[in-house]
Amino acid sequence: MTPVLDRPGVVLGIAALVLNQEATDDNARAVIAAAVDAGVLALDTARAYARLDDDGVGERLAAEGRARRSGLPIITKAGHYRAAANAWNSDGSAERMRADAERSAELLGRPLDLLLLHRTDRVDDLEESVAALAALREDGLARAVGLSNAPIDLIDRALAVAPIDAVQNRLGLGVDSFAEYHHCRDAGIDFFGYAPFGGPRAAPLATRVPHVAALATERASSVHRLTLAAMLAVLPGYWPVIGSTRVASVQDAIGAMGEPVDDELREALLGDLASRGVPVGA
Repeated sequence: MTPVLDRPGVVLGIAALVLNQEATDDNARAVIAAAVDAGVLALDTARAYARLDDDGVGERLAAEGRARRSGLPIITKAGHYRAAANAWNSDGSAERMRADAERSAELLGRPLDLLLLHRTDRVDDLEESVAALAALREDGLARAVGLSNAPIDLIDRALAVAPIDAVQNRLGLGVDSFAEYHHCRDAGIDFFGYAPFGGPRAAPLATRVPHVAALATERASSVHRLTLAAMLAVLPGYWPVIGSTRVASVQDAIGAMGEPVDDELREALLGDLASRGVPVGA
């Protein structure tokens, strides 16, 4: 199966840039522009990254970012939508999936690079949803399709219906299991891991990767940058989806794509993961 993206690298997720209480469009544009200019590999958005008075803000901001670099891939998601100030509903029906895909293509200005079923864990009929995704791919409305928030049993159920190209699940270092990543790797499915640092409620990253943190101090770098660089080196078929909301942090994170990874850094991350019972493998 051909990878969705043509090389390893960092993806910017724009959920926090839209949904955080203090989010503004001006800040979102600044962060997205900085990410694109720094060489981000793709942007990640969704139909659900919306406001009550604007269902397209998340995808529109992504499209504005792509205007800075022609051909920049954009990942989006269907079947989940904002219903109230603090409420979202899921609907994975074939009708909703096609309507969402058509609206996304309208906002993004072209067929979709990767379309994901947003809340795989909440749809009423997974088989109907996956068949709808496959039909959208067959019709050319989406180049590639996949699942988001999908445990292993649902990934396998989806594969019984149609091939899928990618899965996007949470994968926080020292917080989440790597089982779904390994399962996708074995099946030849690209894996996008959001919240790679564990999210805002996780313990500080440096406490979970102490060997990498020590190297970051020695090398006058950030632990986040070195951790991302090492992850790209030791996790084939994995793309981290970061949620930066500041220009400086997004530039630092995307700088990981050009950060040299030597044996010392590689072994530091592998050792930190092993100490937490996370075997990575080759």
